[in-house]
Parts: sequence; C-alpha cells; structure tokens
Amino acid sequence: MSEPIDDIVHTYFAAWNDLDRDHRNATIEAIFTENATVIDPDWTAEGRNNIAAAIGDAREEKLGNLVLAVTKVISSHHDLALFSWHLIQPDASATPLATGYGVVSLEEGRINRACNFFG
Repeated sequence: MSEPIDDIVHTYFAAWNDLDRDHRNATIEAIFTENATVIDPDWTAEGRNNIAAAIGDAREEKLGNLVLAVTKVISSHHDLALFSWHLIQPDASATPLATGYGVVSLEEGRINRACNFFG
C-alpha cells in the first residue's frame, strides 16, 4: 500500500469536496481501482467513470458549496477503514447538517469499495 489508509480516506473526501471536475476526476482516478464500487444510500456506482459522474452529480444537484468532512477515522485494519463524517457549511460555523459513517476497503493501495451511511 502506497499511502496510509487514513490519508486515502481524507483524499476520498477531498474528491467529494473538489468543485473542479477535472481535478476531482484525476483524484478519483488516483485513489480508486478501475472496477471500484461506491455504495451510497441514494445510489450505487461501479467503475471510476461512473463514480466520478455520481459524485459530480451529487455535488452539483445536492451539495452545492457544502463541505463533507471526515470527523474521525475510527479504526483501520487489513485494508479496511471505518470513519465518521459530517456535512457542514463552508465556514464550519453551524451545527452539522448531516452526519454518518463509512467504510472503505482497499486493494493494492486503492479503494475498491466505499460504503457510505447516513447516521
């Protein structure tokens, strides 16, 4: 594994927050395996191109300028990480608008599955 799993989780969230489509897609290309899957409560996407499109759609249609932030990588072992997240205003001044948990599993240092949960 080329990066510690905690760094990959944070980079995953950086992709979610990146408003520049080309830069976001480059990040997704770098951290996901070719046939990765993201399972979100609202959708499932398989393959990097579909993941990029789904995250882009979520950013444009639902999230706007809100920020998804890792609150804590709770635990990691054996290429798995469990983390908590929240959705906040860009200035982080208000109570989170949503919270949840997620799990990523890695294959050869890249995400091959990410599961997101509202909570």
